[in-house]
Amino acid sequence: MFKLTVAAVVLIASTDAFVPTTSRITRSGPTMMTPAEVEAMNRKAIAGPQKGNAAPAAGGDPYSYKKSPDMGIKKQDDSKGTKFKYDPSNYKDSANDGNYRRLSDALSAAKAEDEKLKKEAEAIQEAERKEREFLAQENATFWNTPGDKIVAESSEMYIPPNVLQVIEDLDKELIGLKPVKEKMRRYAAQMLNHKIRQQTNIKSAIPPLHHVFTGNPGTGKTTVAMKMGELYNEMGFINVGHTVQATRADLVGQYIGHTGPKTKEMITRSFGGILFIDEAYGLYKEDSRDYGSEVIEMLVKFMDNVPTTDFVVCLAGYRNLMTKMLNANLNLMSRMGNWIDFPDYDDDELLQISELLANQYQYAYPDDAKAEFNRFMNIRKEFPYFSNARTVRNAMERARRISATRVLKDALDNGATYTMDEIQSFKATDFTLMADEIAPLDRGTMLP
Repeated sequence: MFKLTVAAVVLIASTDAFVPTTSRITRSGPTMMTPAEVEAMNRKAIAGPQKGNAAPAAGGDPYSYKKSPDMGIKKQDDSKGTKFKYDPSNYKDSANDGNYRRLSDALSAAKAEDEKLKKEAEAIQEAERKEREFLAQENATFWNTPGDKIVAESSEMYIPPNVLQVIEDLDKELIGLKPVKEKMRRYAAQMLNHKIRQQTNIKSAIPPLHHVFTGNPGTGKTTVAMKMGELYNEMGFINVGHTVQATRADLVGQYIGHTGPKTKEMITRSFGGILFIDEAYGLYKEDSRDYGSEVIEMLVKFMDNVPTTDFVVCLAGYRNLMTKMLNANLNLMSRMGNWIDFPDYDDDELLQISELLANQYQYAYPDDAKAEFNRFMNIRKEFPYFSNARTVRNAMERARRISATRVLKDALDNGATYTMDEIQSFKATDFTLMADEIAPLDRGTMLP
């Protein structure tokens, strides 16, 4: 009996667990515990051993023993070490906020997208229906209308006076160039035919307006491009009618990524008018590392994607070099629907240009001076880089300087006064001096 009692006492003393008993086992035998003693013992078991068996602090929770004990497990200190602690706010992606929408929002967005696609499909179907109706009406008009029916009268359908004025100005400002002027008249006639066909519900479309100008310098390519923009605008083919001039330096960049923005800027500046690229053959080089090919690719892209009424390209340059460039870029050549060749001016046309310039300068231009001018031009043609009308302009400007020097010398030497005839007249000696100066020079000499 004593041995069992001692064993029970040792077992109870070695544990801190709750002791659900109301009796106390001692050497002298079991004794009954009061309820207050049982509660005090339970509190002590939960609170754990206290230093010096001190009583709980005053004001403590008298029912703390009822709360979940930590069972002696030590809490981890997250402030030290590299312990992972998941916090959803640290992983929120502002770019994907839409992924956290409620299901109702997602369903509403899907419904809105379906309605948008449905409207787009209905719009496409409506456009196709109208196209079928127009084609049916067009075919009926074409096949069922008698050939002798009058569809328009000249009192109603005619070439507008402003279009005729542009063509007339072209005749006045440009000498010769009969093929070019004839083509401008054909465009005016085509515009009138386009309007008549539209009025009678017959299929009609604006013709391709992209051009290639070939010819030597000074044959009027830039002037014609300017007038062409005005003419197309008056005809209603393009929206604005201005002409933007560009060369390789305006389009090609000096390093990777520079060509695209430069080319796009020039293209957008020309919207509604004509982009005139002089010496366009400079865009093509056989070196694959050259950036000019990027310009050609962008031109083709814009020609395909932008309506003709907003973007027209005109390429100009020497005949042989332009042919070489376009043969190497078939995509570009196939989109240039109009080719105009500018011939060199003959002697009579060069003389007419000089007469036109003398009239603009308000100078008298006698016949003997014209004869000496012809002699000077014949000698000048023997030198390289003869530039047609540009060379004539340079010659007439030089004649003005020689004339002014002559008048001043006469006044200083003879003490004469300046007369109206002297200050506004060319003389044969002015052009004779010019011809005599270049006649003895080597024929390889560069002249203006």
